[in-house]
Amino acid sequence: MNKSGTLDMTKGSPIRLMLRFAVPMMIGSAFQSLYSMVDTIVLGRFAGAEAVAAIGATLSTVNFLLLFSTAATSAISIILSQYYGSHDEEGMRKGIAAAAQSAIMIGVVLGALGIVLARPIMRLLDTPDNIIDGSVMYIRIICGVCIAQFTYNAASSVLRAVGDSKTPLYFLIICSLLNVVFDLISVVWLKLGVVGVASATVISQAISAIACVLYMSKKYPWLMFTKRHLRSNGAVLKKVFSLGGQMAFQSAFLSVGMMVITRVINGFGSDVVAAFTVGSNVENLAAMLFSNFAFGFSVYVGQNYGAKRADRINLGVRQIFLLLAVLTIIASVLVKAFAAPLVSLYIKTDEALVREASLSFVRIQSWFFPFLGWIWLYNSSLRGMGKISITMISSFVELFSKIGFSLLLPIYMGYTGIWFSAPLGWILGIIPSAAYFYSGRWKKALSE
Repeated sequence: MNKSGTLDMTKGSPIRLMLRFAVPMMIGSAFQSLYSMVDTIVLGRFAGAEAVAAIGATLSTVNFLLLFSTAATSAISIILSQYYGSHDEEGMRKGIAAAAQSAIMIGVVLGALGIVLARPIMRLLDTPDNIIDGSVMYIRIICGVCIAQFTYNAASSVLRAVGDSKTPLYFLIICSLLNVVFDLISVVWLKLGVVGVASATVISQAISAIACVLYMSKKYPWLMFTKRHLRSNGAVLKKVFSLGGQMAFQSAFLSVGMMVITRVINGFGSDVVAAFTVGSNVENLAAMLFSNFAFGFSVYVGQNYGAKRADRINLGVRQIFLLLAVLTIIASVLVKAFAAPLVSLYIKTDEALVREASLSFVRIQSWFFPFLGWIWLYNSSLRGMGKISITMISSFVELFSKIGFSLLLPIYMGYTGIWFSAPLGWILGIIPSAAYFYSGRWKKALSE
């Protein structure tokens, strides 16, 4: 099933394949980070720290509500990459039909939940009164029209499963540029603040989603499903929701952990919430240097697992582990060198506490970037095999570590203690996944 524009990862050097596959994803992450940065910069410069904090207070809630989509599209990518590795073209079409159905179903349900639950969740998280209205409005707009994001994510998962990481890149660039333009119009010109940023995001996502699906149908007609595949894909759809459900359950626990941490952060006031938002943006900017090599590795593992190539999976893990070690150290050095000017982009000169807290966030967490890269690598490897139960254990360890440290450390260190909770969770979360991978028990399924 070697179709034009796809990438067969069952042959060739793993590190060269991942460079070819992940670099377009990394460029896409750069553009994605660009529009996230523009959201925050435009708000911070033209609407103030309260507007930035209003969005920052929603991060864990939006991630929680959208994780079901992320889990479903990740499951689709895993299933399709295995079908592709085993040259099952009929299975591919059924999987793509399942992707379309799941995007519609999840989009409608979660859109309604986001609109109804936005304010109760923000109250539960003790969101400061001066920012809660903006937070609620942001959640309702982003989640209410989330079907656009789901559609784009599903189409991108299909393309990446067959090794095409370039086409999603092109449409992500379009989405990012549109988002920047709409941000400037809605916030600077129309003075819509948080509402303007949220509207700019969903409009640009909707345009990109439609364009991506239309382009995919023209470039890859062999991927297109028919009514027959919609009627006969019950087993595949069940597999998508089963695998996606496990991944969603896993992500839900991590999101709950982030919501607990968000509540702790909210207790320190809107300035620290704004600092967390700014610090997270700077960290995400640095992490894009290595994140896609880890996340994209699930496709490599999925194709080779489908082809029953345990030797290539082991070789790939060794090579990407070393690559991530180098890239994470570079990212850490760059963050330490450029943290101050990057943070200054987001905030006004008179907001000294926000600046100080943001710098402490990025400088502390950047020391632990190698562990972040490695936990992503091992969990991506196991997801590519469909071993979600093991990654779930890893997530539980990471979650409870984050919660425990976020509650304990601030007693002795103030808000700075919160910045250590996530890195300590990364370190402890690696242990179950790495232990299972090196035990070799996953190889038994390949010999059957």
